[in-house]
Amino acid sequence: MTTTLRPTGPERVDEHGTTERGYAVCVNGRRVGGVRLQASPEGSGRICGLVIEERDRGRGRGTTAVLAAEEILRSWGCTRVEGSVTGEGAPQTERVLRWTRSLGYALIARNMVKALPSTPPELPDGLAVRPLTAAEFMVWHDAQQASYAEMLARHTGHSAEQAAAKSAADHAQLFPQGLGSPGVSVDNLLAGDEVVGTIWVSTLTTHTITDSTTEPRAAWVFNVKVREAFRGHGYGRALMLQAERVTLAAGLRELALNVHAGNVPAERLYESLGYRTFRWAVAKQL
Repeated sequence: MTTTLRPTGPERVDEHGTTERGYAVCVNGRRVGGVRLQASPEGSGRICGLVIEERDRGRGRGTTAVLAAEEILRSWGCTRVEGSVTGEGAPQTERVLRWTRSLGYALIARNMVKALPSTPPELPDGLAVRPLTAAEFMVWHDAQQASYAEMLARHTGHSAEQAAAKSAADHAQLFPQGLGSPGVSVDNLLAGDEVVGTIWVSTLTTHTITDSTTEPRAAWVFNVKVREAFRGHGYGRALMLQAERVTLAAGLRELALNVHAGNVPAERLYESLGYRTFRWAVAKQL
């Protein structure tokens, strides 16, 4: 039997230059599942929402669909492909992660989420927060964009050029009006008069915790950083408490974040604060 991908509609290109198209997974013309493919202008592809009907699972349909999807993404100029596995660590999730590894995909990050209490947490004594000034924001933004590009190149396999392009595009999308962008909160944490760290939270209700649009939406921690000279004093935990305060003030009850593979100290901090993993990100060079 032959497994193929058949388009379910035309290619679409959004305002950011991302190409997208849906496909049916077919076996001898019979539809057994579906998948959606995306390709960014910087050459990174994405396989989204791959589903194989239950009666056709365990027959290699998913493997063939992924390999066919990779060929389509290559034809769109992609040099790497990303995907994600959602779940709560159940045996089925572990099986899917093993399957992605067998296809050459490596774990690059995981997404974590926390259901927040109704009462905002108090910051530890002696600590306070204030928003960045316009001048501070310009310096922070340039450093954040460069740091994000370097992180992408180090952790995800992007080339330096791809990483720089993605970082610039992502920051332009997330800060359309600079510091005054809706839903943006960038705060300094102060110990006395000293700035010891900074946290960036988005409270726009555009971040779902699964691929389903019916799931609850969460605020998102995009960056948390303690200045090197002040690490090891609990300021990272305090910054995360501030993120909870921002989220609750915006009327949201869930807070999510991304942690890159191998960042064990961060993983331990988030787990100690009550975060759970709901999505594993994987990637492969084409």
